[in-house]
Amino acid sequence: MRFDKEVMKDLIEKNLLDFVGTRSDTNSKEEKNIEGFFKQWFSKIEYFQNNPEHYGLFEIPDDYLGRKVPWCLLKGKGKDTIVFIHHNDIVETKDYGTLEPLCLKPYELMESFKVGKMQLPSLAKEDLLSGKWIFGRGVSDMKGGGSIQLSLIEEYSKDSSFKGNIVLISVPDEENLSAGMRGAALHLKALKDKYDLEYKLMLNSEPHERGDDLRPTLYDGSIGKIMPVVYVRGKLAHVGQVYSGLNPINLLSEIIRRTELNPNFIEKVGNTTNPPPTWLYHKDRKMVYDVSLPIASCGYMSILPLKRTPKSIMDELKNISIESFQKVIEDMNASYKLYTNIAGLEFEKFTWEPDVKFYSELYSEAIKDSGEDFENAYENLMVEIKEKFNSNKITTIEAANTIIEKTLEYVKDVSPCVILALTPPYYPSTNNNMLEKKSTQIYEIIEDIKKYAKDHFHEEYIVQNYFTGISDLSYSMFVSDQSNIDYIANNMLMWKDVYYIPLEVIKEISMPVINIGPWGRDLHKYTERVYKEDLFYKTPKLIDLFVSRLLENY
Repeated sequence: MRFDKEVMKDLIEKNLLDFVGTRSDTNSKEEKNIEGFFKQWFSKIEYFQNNPEHYGLFEIPDDYLGRKVPWCLLKGKGKDTIVFIHHNDIVETKDYGTLEPLCLKPYELMESFKVGKMQLPSLAKEDLLSGKWIFGRGVSDMKGGGSIQLSLIEEYSKDSSFKGNIVLISVPDEENLSAGMRGAALHLKALKDKYDLEYKLMLNSEPHERGDDLRPTLYDGSIGKIMPVVYVRGKLAHVGQVYSGLNPINLLSEIIRRTELNPNFIEKVGNTTNPPPTWLYHKDRKMVYDVSLPIASCGYMSILPLKRTPKSIMDELKNISIESFQKVIEDMNASYKLYTNIAGLEFEKFTWEPDVKFYSELYSEAIKDSGEDFENAYENLMVEIKEKFNSNKITTIEAANTIIEKTLEYVKDVSPCVILALTPPYYPSTNNNMLEKKSTQIYEIIEDIKKYAKDHFHEEYIVQNYFTGISDLSYSMFVSDQSNIDYIANNMLMWKDVYYIPLEVIKEISMPVINIGPWGRDLHKYTERVYKEDLFYKTPKLIDLFVSRLLENY
């Protein structure tokens, strides 16, 4: 396909200004404003006027904000189908200060920047004065890429001989828990079945950032993310009789020390190396001050895997927790022995044994010990947590701790223990290598795209094997076996009650991925901006070339 580049530039700019001008703060009722924007966009395109069954608003199942996913299908000849995805939510805008009313009006915002109404860092000021960038919330992350996709579909819809099909999915909530994409997987399956589609590619247009060499980047995968929670129950004791108890802070601290930045979790796949784990939260469960040890301590960490499954990671965490438990008992015995020698008392060794369980094991124990009483209590608790979670009255970690503590109440054994569980969100890691032969043609086209960019843009595009900023491409494929699906379902707290991923469906519709997006800077900051040359000319051209080659529209 070949478009007049200035016509395309004007179309992208028009769509961008309308799209950005529609407020859609993530995890808020304002995300529903996007539905109005898309209704207007659908209504102006002749193809959708003539084919009203090929577009709509898919209602996300059980979404507490009632959000919907705008979608459309451009039906051409044959089964081969490319799925365009982008997210339509933005992060909050309070960092714009007094200029917040202008943050969704790029050109007015830039005029205010130019006259000094807000101080800019030196590079941002340089970019502003160059005239080569557009500033504003969402222009880069990611309504810029979304506007390119919309504009391409408008042009493709005019071609009555178009080969193949394009499905567009515009999802809310990417910046929070990806409710949009998790729900949209169900609709992609429905469209596949209804129209006999064969999904060849999921194409995202998240912005890319550049290093010191300023080389542009394509991505053929997306990094994963899991959030293990570690809950440690100790044994109560007055601080004056500290040896008669077990301080859970001590044990959790040992687990944290052995896992924080632990290089055993580092993977290198292709040209991407993931960072090691880091802890995001650590707190005891004391609600008021007293002179006793806390009964429990809890925390959660972030792990960003490339290929490892949640089960393999959690198995390693369990081993580390057992070793940590043993080390704490040994250290307590050594300390107590010195104490008794000094005090002239008889030494008696602590007899605790390390007790580390996955949540699924704890749940089974509660069922065994308390049966229907526990099941009823658990069901009532989940109703309460769902209501609180959906009204922002409870955080993910507080909900996790509450569930674990309620389950512990119905277990007869009250000795010290460590409970390991998963909390939302979970992002599976994805890379085209996982789909093997399905991706052969994608690799060939990527090489063609790189050559075109070198010949025509004089730019050396690089391919990163994983987009490391977390993206909805995580829900494009799932290749793990049923045992991993079952493990996630059994150990992910709030699964199906508050949070759910249709992993079986995603596995069925799995497809290769590519991220081709414009150059952006300072995402989530008041200096967020997108490079005009990419937005208006280069990125649309590369996406069009990819589509044309894959669907054979030469």
